[in-house]
Amino acid sequence: MRSDQLRMPRSYAGGAGDLRRQAAAWWASLPDALRTPWPMALAIATIFALLIGFHQVVKESVRQGELLRMSTATRAEAVWRCNALNSVRKRADCMAQIDAPQHKQASGAPPPNTAALRAAQAGG
Repeated sequence: MRSDQLRMPRSYAGGAGDLRRQAAAWWASLPDALRTPWPMALAIATIFALLIGFHQVVKESVRQGELLRMSTATRAEAVWRCNALNSVRKRADCMAQIDAPQHKQASGAPPPNTAALRAAQAGG
C-alpha cells in the first residue's frame, strides 16, 4: 500500500464531497480484516473486560486499605484505654489481652464483648 492512502489529506480544497470520496477510498483500501466488525468488537470486549478487572482490583484495594485503617484506629484506641487504667497490673493485663491471638468464631456469631464478660465473671 502507498503511504498517501493511509493518511487523510490536510487540505480540503475539494469540499465535503471530495473529502467523503477520499475517506471512502481510504476505507476501501484497508484490508478486509480491518473492515469487518469482529476485530473491533473483540477489541472493545477485551478493553471492557480489562476495565472491569481493573475496577475490581482498585475496589478491593480500597476496601483493604479501609480495613487496615479501621483496625489501626481500633488498636490505637484500645492501647490508649489500657494506658488510662490506674493500676500497673491492670494495664499489663489489658495490653496482654490486646496482643493475645484472636479466638476463631463460629461463622455468623458476633464477637464477644470481653469487657462485659470480665465484669460478669467478676460477679458484677
